[in-house]
Amino acid sequence: MPSTLGLAAIFILLPTLFFQLTLPKKSRLPLINGKKLSEFSYTHSGKRFLKNARILIDEGLGKAKAFRLLTDNGPKTVLSADYADEIRSHPLLNFGAAIAKEFHADIKGFDTFKQGTRADEIFQDAVRMQLTHHLGWHDIVLKKSALKIVAQLSSRVFLGEKLCRNPDWLRITISYTVNSYIAAQALRLWPEVIRPLVASFLPSCRKLRQEIEEARAIINPVLEERRQAKEAAIRVGKTPERYLDAMQWLEESARGRYYDPVVAQLSFSHAAIHTTSDLLTQVLFNLCGRDELTQKLRDEIITVTQAEGLKKTTLFKLKLMDSVLKETQRLKPVAVATMRRLAEEDIELSDKTFLPKGELIVVACDKMWDPDTYPNPSTFDPYRFVKLREKPGHEMSAQLVSTSPEHLGFGFGKHACPGRFFAANEIKIVLCHILLKGSHRKYLGEQRT
Repeated sequence: MPSTLGLAAIFILLPTLFFQLTLPKKSRLPLINGKKLSEFSYTHSGKRFLKNARILIDEGLGKAKAFRLLTDNGPKTVLSADYADEIRSHPLLNFGAAIAKEFHADIKGFDTFKQGTRADEIFQDAVRMQLTHHLGWHDIVLKKSALKIVAQLSSRVFLGEKLCRNPDWLRITISYTVNSYIAAQALRLWPEVIRPLVASFLPSCRKLRQEIEEARAIINPVLEERRQAKEAAIRVGKTPERYLDAMQWLEESARGRYYDPVVAQLSFSHAAIHTTSDLLTQVLFNLCGRDELTQKLRDEIITVTQAEGLKKTTLFKLKLMDSVLKETQRLKPVAVATMRRLAEEDIELSDKTFLPKGELIVVACDKMWDPDTYPNPSTFDPYRFVKLREKPGHEMSAQLVSTSPEHLGFGFGKHACPGRFFAANEIKIVLCHILLKGSHRKYLGEQRT
């Protein structure tokens, strides 16, 4: 019994010790959410961050352009969007290292976080270079339906016509991302040095490993079939078939370098499905009850597609739809802070702000709600970016896929979302089908959130 109690005490105290040991010793920036007088450790500070991140960031920005918050993953420096230009390509601020640290990339099960941040950039190259019906009224859970739509559409591009309809693959692509965030958060409660050991028995981490193996059982037979077909074609002097999907892109981008094709496919899904479905869900909520705007969007789609059909250049001409999407993302982005970085050395920014080595850094999206940047920033104005595109010098910057310190919906700089062009086209195609082939409405009295 004593040994059991002792072991239990260790497991209870270790998370507290983790927060105590990971507090930055050298940073001189103000701490916004420190522990209260009645609290022994900083654990509650991390919980307050999870519950009120936006409020704490606003509080911090009201006091300083650079400050610290205690998050569920220990201390983190938050910078105003004024720093975005300086941060975006700083050679000593590493994006990949930040993701790897926050999401345990070296622990089995979290493989997708490692694949997407590898220094050889096979995954990034493949994205940048290659990617770029019911009748009557039915009640649906919008987010769940949007996830299924985006998962199948994305899988059609990533894996081809056959696998995009595989129910097990679609289930894994949706659930793996959610489960990985749950597992990552659970693992952060433990000191970094013992996380590999803890991950071996945590149920949430075991679930990730299981899903990766399920994915292998689905994709590996297809890869083997293609390999055999390629060898057979070469033997008889024929040119092997070239497939228009991400499996082919990855092979070409790798150019003989090692990569895990199954983990890479999960990385594609991880990056694309939940962020895209979130924006689709938000824009459909914004259209509910706005019949005049919905009709104008339909008219725009009909005018453009009747003249040219539905193709990539057509999507570019859907300017009102583009504005509605960008305004939706401005009001409710998928994250209130972005541009994750890890300081690889002690750094002094141009205004003498000091960032100690090992510090995790994010940039707040505060300018997206700044009245000096956007008049009436809390109001949904679907025409905001259409009007902005008409002003000289803003023809390109006001587009959905454009990034800037004033609009960090897709990040900014070298590590801005490389798949944003694909995501923009994907959402526009889905909206064209929804708006032309059906209608949608909310329950009476339901509030937009």
